[in-house]
Amino acid sequence: MLEYILTVFIVIMCGYIVVKNFVFKTESPQPPGPKGWPIVGVVFEVDISKLQLKLYEWAQMYGDVFQFNLLGQKFVCINSIDINRDLFLKEPNATITADRPLTFTGKYAYDDYADVGFSSPSVLWTKRRKLAFQLLHRYGKGLTCLESQILKNLQTFKDDIRSLSGKNIFPVDFVDDFIFSTVEVLIIGRSFGKEGPLRNLLIKQNDLLNEVANPGTDSIYAVFHFLRFLPLPGSLALRELKKSQSCLLDLLDTLSKEECKEKGIYHTMKEVMEEEDKSGKPWFTEVNLAALLLNLVTASNFLTTRGTLLSLVHILAKRPELQKTLQKEVDDVIGTDREPRLSDRENCPTLEAVILETLRYISHLPVFVFHSSSDSVTIGDYTVDRNTVIIPNGWTMHHSEKYWEDPFTFRHERFLDSEGQLLAATHPIRKRLVAFGLGKRSCIGEVFAKSRIFLFLSTLMQTITIVEPEGKPLPDLDPREMIPGLVLQAQPFKVRFLLRNNEG
Repeated sequence: MLEYILTVFIVIMCGYIVVKNFVFKTESPQPPGPKGWPIVGVVFEVDISKLQLKLYEWAQMYGDVFQFNLLGQKFVCINSIDINRDLFLKEPNATITADRPLTFTGKYAYDDYADVGFSSPSVLWTKRRKLAFQLLHRYGKGLTCLESQILKNLQTFKDDIRSLSGKNIFPVDFVDDFIFSTVEVLIIGRSFGKEGPLRNLLIKQNDLLNEVANPGTDSIYAVFHFLRFLPLPGSLALRELKKSQSCLLDLLDTLSKEECKEKGIYHTMKEVMEEEDKSGKPWFTEVNLAALLLNLVTASNFLTTRGTLLSLVHILAKRPELQKTLQKEVDDVIGTDREPRLSDRENCPTLEAVILETLRYISHLPVFVFHSSSDSVTIGDYTVDRNTVIIPNGWTMHHSEKYWEDPFTFRHERFLDSEGQLLAATHPIRKRLVAFGLGKRSCIGEVFAKSRIFLFLSTLMQTITIVEPEGKPLPDLDPREMIPGLVLQAQPFKVRFLLRNNEG
């Protein structure tokens, strides 16, 4: 019976694709791109788990703007920073391109687009996005609560390092503990430690979402929704994600009823659920709470910070001279007797340059969440139709020789002037870095992520030297070999942390 259903479905899909691409074919000049196969397009030409590498290859062949067909859907890929800025920062383009296409992740992982990341703009989307910024605001740049919690976590981190100084270790364990301690406080107002009830649920949820939301995987599942019922990796990941999400919400509900000194964003969102719109109905529901929590905890928080911090550790382990430079800067600006503060950032240009170059080099969000055009729009020299899926190709923008000399070489000095000072945010080179997106759909967790990265790296350089593991050389970090997903992650690796007062 199943084979008959599949046959009928495929016939219907083929008919739809033919009508869509030939009967209603536009007459305006179209961007170049790979031809692909009839009906299915380029589906046999790409490794869907590493879509960014194929897009990079095609960008070398077809230029700043190219298009391709995948299972009947037309995609237009943007590889130019100038076109990217024009499209997402200038009106009316910014409004036209702010929509999201229909995605498998938005439909099923985020309960029919109940979030802010995968849903298209609307009155309710605007209210949810405003709420998300308000929730993160008190954890933003320069606020005491962010610093005090992160520095408390870093003190635990330093204590752990002292007990393992000189030993080969997986730094991921330390990085995860540091990040999740902060995330737990963000969510529920307090941290429960490595053995606490939240930690495993949060780790599992993050890893599963990163797999489900991989842009290549999502493109296939978005067309063939029935695949979610089959025993495929993406389908199984979605089922486990929904289970872990349900368990997390049950646990948070229990924890929120306990007496605690501080409250987290979960408490605030539960209060918002009591608010009503003009018709007397709640505008923010349990489904919205679950979806927004997933937004704030995963890609815009944990996955981004984790990928960047582990990459920094790996990069610095291979560059002892750069570490000495950073350590001297930290010693001169901060010293050894006090903890780093966010206010120190403006006086640590080399540290900031290393962070910016890491964000460029790894391009942690290699292919930004897809956009969709709500009307016809001009992209470069071409006019594309309404409902075209637009791919801001961050990977190519950050690794194009057009913008960066030796793009697959780590050079923090790209972001420093001739006097060793950090280039201004308005400098053309700084404006080429679009690691957190642009415009109406830029990452809501950017400030939070950058603040934690600075405090982590400055504390690390104040306390230790990172060296390669004993007995096995560490290969240099190649971003092309990172673990694929919505957000790239470093492959497992070991290093040694040596206390600076006991390095010899």
